[in-house]
Amino acid sequence: MRVVVIGAGLIGVTTAWYLPEQGHAVTVLDRNPAPAEGASFANGGLVTPSTSDSWAAPGMPLKILKWLGHEDAPVLLRLRALPGMVGWGLRFLRECREKHWRANTRATFALARASLEAFNRLAAEQHLAFDRNPPGLIKLFRDPLSMDSAVRASRLYQELGYPLRALAAEGCIAEEPSLAPIRGRIAGGILYPADESGDAHGFARALASLCESRGVVFHQSVAAHGFDRDRKIKSVATSSGSIAGDAFVLATGAQSAPLARQLGLRLPVYPAKGYSLTVRHRGWNRAPRRPIVDDGRKAAFTPLGDRIRVAGTVEFDGWNTGLNAARGRMLEQALHDVFPELATDNARGQWSGLRPLTPDGRPIVGGSDIPNLFLNTGHGPLGLTLACGSGLALAELISGDRPSLDLSPYRWPRPKGLH
Repeated sequence: MRVVVIGAGLIGVTTAWYLPEQGHAVTVLDRNPAPAEGASFANGGLVTPSTSDSWAAPGMPLKILKWLGHEDAPVLLRLRALPGMVGWGLRFLRECREKHWRANTRATFALARASLEAFNRLAAEQHLAFDRNPPGLIKLFRDPLSMDSAVRASRLYQELGYPLRALAAEGCIAEEPSLAPIRGRIAGGILYPADESGDAHGFARALASLCESRGVVFHQSVAAHGFDRDRKIKSVATSSGSIAGDAFVLATGAQSAPLARQLGLRLPVYPAKGYSLTVRHRGWNRAPRRPIVDDGRKAAFTPLGDRIRVAGTVEFDGWNTGLNAARGRMLEQALHDVFPELATDNARGQWSGLRPLTPDGRPIVGGSDIPNLFLNTGHGPLGLTLACGSGLALAELISGDRPSLDLSPYRWPRPKGLH
């Protein structure tokens, strides 16, 4: 078939990679001038089933209320955003119940683990270069109470068979010597030895080049405006004319919801703004070897070659993509707190992007009410974590094969009685 993939971020590119294996002719279009220039550009770079737990969690509504008006809050809700997210917000509140949180985390974890296997296989077979780190991630805790709470929460991952190990402070330093200068401020940590990491932008760009070598055609700086359809979609209308196809994949991240509305589909995908800071550290011999997540600051520190990427926080502010100075300073302070020896005058750059978040934290992957429209969106902060698994399973579905992973938990609308 002729398959048109709308969106050239991590999700669109990985989908495009797996489709030619099934014999399809693939066209990818994206409004940005190059692949992975949106939410995939400077994110945390983590492939971490260990972070599958949904943001819609018990206690989260009270935390959000407590943080209202605090520019340095890990989760910041702008009151001006409320009119545009009432329906989404009510769904989010419902998903904060304990049983829903557990079910959502289990579902996302199943996809994340399958995706990790596909990611490792792809990276090894294609020898992709994207500043990949040695396996493993350390979640760091600053007080015993937080540590005890995290160990209890990690039991769900233990139940699901995912490897992890609780560490005392000295164990954290043995695994990651760069933490030695803050020895006295570490209560403990959890090591997830199977987690992976690397530059998401580099991964997507390298994979896009391989896609082109397979005959995939990319149309960059081409925005999708609408669709020509009757029962099925015939073509997508773009800023450069119509592009016809036999099947269409909507993989435009936060932009998926407004595009889907033109087809009569209401997708609960809301733009949740995340921030990152990237710092070069040439000449610093104490740089970390693998990612560290500071639980207290809700920030991740990912080494990427001669850079460190600090990513974290979420801000609900509609479609506003502007940088916020206060939130940038939060990341600066977090970096200094964890790595006090890193020179403060190193070259650095700030970035923000809109994560496509669903109320239950599960992505939307599968078919739709329109026979030849397929959905691959709503991956929230787990784009790189879920990209390969989502792309592979959707390519199998489009080809009429039984997907290697049951996609029913990720369909939209969600199946009744899902929890």
